[in-house]
Amino acid sequence: MTTTSTSADSESSKAIVMRFKALYENLDATRAACAETGPDKLSLAQVYSDNIEFRDPLHSIHGLPSLQRYMNNMYGNVISCEFIYLGDWVAERGADGKGSACVKWDMIFRHPKLAGGNPVSVRGMSHIRFSDRIDYHEDIFDVGAMLYEHVPLVGRVVLWLKSRLRL
Repeated sequence: MTTTSTSADSESSKAIVMRFKALYENLDATRAACAETGPDKLSLAQVYSDNIEFRDPLHSIHGLPSLQRYMNNMYGNVISCEFIYLGDWVAERGADGKGSACVKWDMIFRHPKLAGGNPVSVRGMSHIRFSDRIDYHEDIFDVGAMLYEHVPLVGRVVLWLKSRLRL
């Protein structure tokens, strides 16, 4: 669901959310978002502010250079990575001019060391806050579904535990 408004601020908020989504649409080793990727491709610096605060269940990162290193490490080894967007919610900007949004997604990726290189699908949500660029980004997802379930031995234990908890 996306909120609707005719204000210029709302339109620029929606544009920031669209840039955010476009950055991650087909992120893989052949499209490194961490560097300038050409006139028709977005870079991290075009989407994120220099003082970006990024969080996910495994990391807490501060600053654009640290985010660029993280992205190079995370996505440099994947075979492929695709995001399918399921919906978004864009809040009206506050009196301070800052906006926020939540974006729900499915990430489908292949990594040579996980699931035998087969596709892994993980549902998650991103919460972003911004003025002209994003200065806060938090990803929320199930680390077990993304990582632990696909590691030999550990994966079996995690799946067994999940099945026991579903009783």
